[in-house]
Amino acid sequence: MKKTKKMIAALLALAFCLSLTACAGKPLPEGFDAEEVGTQAEEIVGLATMGDFDSIISYLRNDLKDEITAEQLREGWAATYEKAGAFDSITKIALSGTADQTTGEEYAVAQVLVKHEKANLVYTLSFDADLALVGLYLK
Repeated sequence: MKKTKKMIAALLALAFCLSLTACAGKPLPEGFDAEEVGTQAEEIVGLATMGDFDSIISYLRNDLKDEITAEQLREGWAATYEKAGAFDSITKIALSGTADQTTGEEYAVAQVLVKHEKANLVYTLSFDADLALVGLYLK
C-alpha cells in the first residue's frame, strides 16, 4: 500500500510541477496542435467522469504505464469525486506549454475546468509530442 501511495504521489507531483510551469501562460510548444490537445484532454476527462480508469491508463506514455494502475487512480480520486457529485459539463479548457528542466522535453498542458453537481474540478493533463499522457492531476 505504501508503494502504491508513493507511485500515485510521484505521478501527481510530476503533473503538479508541470502545471505550475504552465500557469506562467507559455504558449503551446511548436509542433503541438491546440485542437488535437484539447480533444485528447476532453476524451480523458470524459473517461474519468465515466469511471473508465483502464482506458485512461492506456493513454499514458509507455514508460509510465507501470507506475500506476487503474485501481490506484480510482482509489486516489474517489474522495474528490464523492465530494464533487455528478458530472455536469466541461466549462473551459486552457492550453499552455512547459518543458522538463532536466531533459528539455516539451509538453502541452491542458487545464480542464469541469462543473459537477456540488463543486468545480480542475484536471491538469500533460502530453508529450505524440499526445501520450505524461502527467495528470485532479483538484
